[in-house]
Amino acid sequence: MPPSDPHPASPDDRNATAKVWMKRGIALLSANDTAALPEALTCFEQALAIRRELPFEESSWFRWLLTACWMNRGDVLTRLGKPAELTAAVQSFDEAIFHFQKLPLAEDSRYRGRLALAWMNRSLALRAQATPESLHAALLSLDHARAVIEESVKAELPVNKTLLPTLLLNRAALLLEVSPPRMLEALQVAEEVLNLCQPTEHLTLQSAELGLKARHVFCHAVAVLLETPPVDTSRADDWIMQATEKVDEAMQLTAIWEKEGAAGDFRSMRHELFRYGCNLLLAYQPHFMAEFLLDVLDPEQGSPLLARDTALYQAGLEALDLAAAELRKRGPLDLGLKKMDRLIDMLEALSLATERIKKRADQALVG
Repeated sequence: MPPSDPHPASPDDRNATAKVWMKRGIALLSANDTAALPEALTCFEQALAIRRELPFEESSWFRWLLTACWMNRGDVLTRLGKPAELTAAVQSFDEAIFHFQKLPLAEDSRYRGRLALAWMNRSLALRAQATPESLHAALLSLDHARAVIEESVKAELPVNKTLLPTLLLNRAALLLEVSPPRMLEALQVAEEVLNLCQPTEHLTLQSAELGLKARHVFCHAVAVLLETPPVDTSRADDWIMQATEKVDEAMQLTAIWEKEGAAGDFRSMRHELFRYGCNLLLAYQPHFMAEFLLDVLDPEQGSPLLARDTALYQAGLEALDLAAAELRKRGPLDLGLKKMDRLIDMLEALSLATERIKKRADQALVG
């Protein structure tokens, strides 16, 4: 209000106006429509302009509301994704972090939770910049976020149970993007996510999603390890076994959620994990391909899958054909005469598996 106005608006009145802008911005942001992002940004900046003039130095409540403006502004800028916008997003999260650190963190568990989230969101904006420097800074931001979470645990304050596994999942993915990739560390962090999620991933969708993504990161890390010389041959078989076990676990987990009518949320990730399993076995252990695919796709072999998924059947048949072609290239010079009988048995097993899966695929088409 102009200074000459005899009845200037109170801080609460001005904040009520900011709240209207915030609600509109959140509605636009929640629409998941890229075209709506510029308008959402305008809404959050309008709210920010008002709340920056409120007496937040004297009121933790007004400071808390101010952090919401900076956080939402940073979120929109990260989604817009252009270089200048990503730089501005990092600056927004820096502002939010500054104000969170001015709040009485010991008084309200929400303060520390949002501070950890601010560091995590800052990491996402830096990761999206995709430069060696920004990826390193993104990892450091996650370190700060974890320190905040650990402080909350030490202080016996309530902590959102998905916050730490989400942070660790982002860290595992980042470790594969830095140069050079830190694959072994990514494997360890993905395992840490699974240890946190597995007790509840059959109960809550969010835990299930985190668990599936952790398995995806683990399989990707194994694939990179096996493709990057020098390969540690003493550990390669163990990595492959662990990766295929995680694919099996993913199939079982998606089957559980299929019963709840939620399999659609995970279908694309399930297909990617299934292909990881096929590709790893095809490249390194084709003799296990028939057993693996029957376990996954054949109900008579105990497959957990309920849906008649033609895409999975087709991927399985392609993998079987490729495995058979790979094994046929091998002969007495490669294997020795004593192992030729074993090769013939493997080819027969692949052929039988192909027939069984073709039968299941035909049933799926009829269904």
